[in-house]
Amino acid sequence: MLELINLVPGKEVLGQYTITKLLRENGISSTFGLQGEDFPNGAELVLFPSHLFGGFEAATSFSKELEPWIAFDCSSVRSLSRMEVQEDGLVLQVGARVPGPSLRHFMAEGELLSSGEVQQLGLRLLDGLEKLHGSGMVHGDLKPEAVFGNGDPDSAVIIDGGVTPSLWSTQHLGARTQLVGTPFYAPIEQFSGDAPSASSDLYNLATLLYEAATGQLPWNGTGFVEVFQSKLVRPSEGSSAALAVDLAPGLDSLLCSALDPQRRERPADASVFREHLAAALT
Repeated sequence: MLELINLVPGKEVLGQYTITKLLRENGISSTFGLQGEDFPNGAELVLFPSHLFGGFEAATSFSKELEPWIAFDCSSVRSLSRMEVQEDGLVLQVGARVPGPSLRHFMAEGELLSSGEVQQLGLRLLDGLEKLHGSGMVHGDLKPEAVFGNGDPDSAVIIDGGVTPSLWSTQHLGARTQLVGTPFYAPIEQFSGDAPSASSDLYNLATLLYEAATGQLPWNGTGFVEVFQSKLVRPSEGSSAALAVDLAPGLDSLLCSALDPQRRERPADASVFREHLAAALT
């Protein structure tokens, strides 16, 4: 049985892979690099600790929620090949290795995307979201930490797909008890406990693209209440000019509309968003 403390470089796991190194950690998972014959370019092992679930049954339910991602095939979304649950409730996920560091890494280095690069990145990610939503799936928590690439927008790959909505379902949060997701990127309906949805994915994306272009979120505040109150008002077009950022007017207008507090005022779906984004610089 695997234990996090024993996952050191060179250790064999799942009978066919070898640990290379720890790649990243967050509040709900740890990701390790893998070597294996069926992944010539490398693979990743993501571990979700048992304390997230409280038992084998809930861990199994979480794993089953993510099974549709194994069959999903899209170049802008990380592919999965295997899910497994240990007796102690530790969940293991094996998937393809993603290129480069996260978008958050580039942001932390102070790198801003031009309007053309924002458009290019958005179209790449919307291609993945459109296919996801068409398959009845949602990402659920799209943010800079969930987008990886080598610096070229056309290399971008979405990771951690389905994890947040699967936790939402597994932990039985359907009674509108709390926000599941990241407050800075979530639409206001999620603050009252709505489940992640295709609509929230698009809102996540609009926030991410605005931040990638300007270096700042379109919201004021640092706490839960402050951010929620700021999101009650649609961002003002032209506000990016105050940040000394040359954001194309058409792109600025589209992102502000996609961040409207009223869901009906946002792009109806990924296809509509993609169509408008493709024309935003003309």
